[in-house]
Amino acid sequence: MKIWVIGILVLFGICNLEFGILTCWAAQDIGALPVQVNGDQVQYFDAEKKMVAEGNVVVTYKDIRMTCKKATAFLDSKEAIAEGDVVITRGTDILRGEKIVYNFASETGTVINGVAQTDVWYGGGKELTKTSANEIDIRDGYLTTCDLAKPHYSIRSREVKIYLGKRVVAKNVTFNVGGVPVLFLPVYSQPLKERHPKVNIVFGHEKAWGTYVLSSYRYYLTDDIKGNLHLDYRQLKGFGEGIDNSFKTSNIGSGYVRTYYTDERDKVGHTETERWRTQYRHQWQIRPDTLGIVEFNKFSDHDFIKDYFYREEFEIDPQPRSYVYLLNTQSSFSASVFAQERVNRFFTEVERLPDAALNIRNQQLFGGLPLFYKADLDAVNLNRKTALSDQDNNAIRADTYNQLSLPLRLVDFISVDPYAAVRQTWYAREEEADTDRFRGIFYTGVDVSTNFYKTYGYTTNAYHLDINGMRHILTPNVSYFYVQKPTLLPDKLFPFDNIDTLDKNRGVGLFLENKLQTKHTSGGDFATAELLRFIVGTDYLFDLPDGHRFANVSSDLEVRPYSWFFMKQSALYDPKGRDLLLLNTDLVATDPKDRWHVGAGHRYERNASSQLTTQLETRVTPAWKVGVFEVYEFDGNKFKEQQYSITRDLHCWEAEFTCSVRNGYSFWFIMRLKAFPELPLKLGTSYYRPRSGATPPGE
Repeated sequence: MKIWVIGILVLFGICNLEFGILTCWAAQDIGALPVQVNGDQVQYFDAEKKMVAEGNVVVTYKDIRMTCKKATAFLDSKEAIAEGDVVITRGTDILRGEKIVYNFASETGTVINGVAQTDVWYGGGKELTKTSANEIDIRDGYLTTCDLAKPHYSIRSREVKIYLGKRVVAKNVTFNVGGVPVLFLPVYSQPLKERHPKVNIVFGHEKAWGTYVLSSYRYYLTDDIKGNLHLDYRQLKGFGEGIDNSFKTSNIGSGYVRTYYTDERDKVGHTETERWRTQYRHQWQIRPDTLGIVEFNKFSDHDFIKDYFYREEFEIDPQPRSYVYLLNTQSSFSASVFAQERVNRFFTEVERLPDAALNIRNQQLFGGLPLFYKADLDAVNLNRKTALSDQDNNAIRADTYNQLSLPLRLVDFISVDPYAAVRQTWYAREEEADTDRFRGIFYTGVDVSTNFYKTYGYTTNAYHLDINGMRHILTPNVSYFYVQKPTLLPDKLFPFDNIDTLDKNRGVGLFLENKLQTKHTSGGDFATAELLRFIVGTDYLFDLPDGHRFANVSSDLEVRPYSWFFMKQSALYDPKGRDLLLLNTDLVATDPKDRWHVGAGHRYERNASSQLTTQLETRVTPAWKVGVFEVYEFDGNKFKEQQYSITRDLHCWEAEFTCSVRNGYSFWFIMRLKAFPELPLKLGTSYYRPRSGATPPGE
């Protein structure tokens, strides 16, 4: 009897399990319904076309996934009522709440006591309404980038809108830090792709400014028009304000406008002066083959950017130019027009009004003969204007360079390229006479190059070098060059640029390049990596009057044994004086786990300077990071600059305090949101100095 009862119970359990499984499959297969429901317990009600699931519930529809403890899904309307730790995911967008009523077809619904997550943002409130596939409304809610249940800071508003994939918007907001309101704004709008903070405030002190407060407000008129409003206070200078605005158009390219003004009341010099700057940059890809660039820089005085924008501008380019540049590039030639005018009388500049150039690339003249022709043609109106002076040196110059070359391959590994060229230059005037003159120069020479390599089967992973075979490549190059004595010597001409200083020259160029390569393993595959590159070169000159034939010897060395370590060294040696003219060395190492960063560089220039620059950043603990930057000048045995910083990780914030010593002490304090690391100003110094963009012709 007991066996019979046990058998009945087992059979009933098997049937019940089978019925549950069949119910799931039936629910999924009826009419090929796209809404799929799974859970520990699933029931299907045919009359209502409804499914009820409990325990580890998963509801999927297209790329939408819902998880919860309990759900009721209506298969015809594709609507679900979910309760208990509800999470809806679509791509990187997430909805969380205690209870969610959601329509999978229209991607709309209501979330009770929920949070919406998109990109770095979290938006929460008692009730969230998803009004469309990409829009969420929150009443009496908040925005934050802090992922804690009780965020460290929040942007609170009665009306919050989240446009998924685009932006977050809130009206009449208060910024709360630790629950305390600290700032009010009528509107807050932030595109999701932006990494600039909306509001930025920096407190500091330095010798030239005294105590200061630098503040900026980030605005967004449209996705393509945005910028920063600046309001600054400097104890020893007064108030300053400015606007930085960038714009992008679909028809005429993109640009940048920057202005700054201060009615400077210098409390040290007891003076009152209006000081200002205006900057405009514009780049327009007119056609796929035509590029236009415009830049305009106007300042009130010579030292304005040095006094107010030393770090971010003066160290990079102390004398920005104003110019218009138009470039058309074709497969066989490029043509350009460049116009540069001095707009700041306190700078010395060479004006080019205008400079038109045509550059013809190497063209094969005959199909059966490897005879190539290239040319450079340039016509320019030049005027050197001296700072704060009416003294001008001007001349019109038309220059042509025409070259024929016959590249040959004598054997499989030797290339020979003889060439001959003529440069003809017309000047409207000489340096000491107003008569026009022609200058002619004849060039000839030959380049001989080859390439050798040898492979080695050496393999090791000692010290994690990951070396899988090695290849040594040797590329020597020897060139003979001859430049005829010009028919008009350089001392008869205004020295506007290097075209005007050309003189007789002949000799042999010696060049040698060494490369050492290996293969590193990457994801099971092998990738070629360059461990070492060394280049050395010099010229052996025939016509030096003092009998010394070798010109300065230059060398460049690059070493990269690991992806996280890099060394570079460049040198210039004077064989005549047997002296080192220049020696620059850089070492950079960064921990792959971002625990530390080290940079060190030495700059040596004979009879001028010998500087050691070092930087160290390291995490003392997961929450604390310290940084040291120093520049030591051996000539005089003193520190030229020192900078010390300490940073505290506050989960979603970073608090940074920095002390700098350069012509006096200065310090500043920054609270930085980790989600928005890009600041609209530069105060500190780092080992990697910023580099200016590509320079148009006309230097």
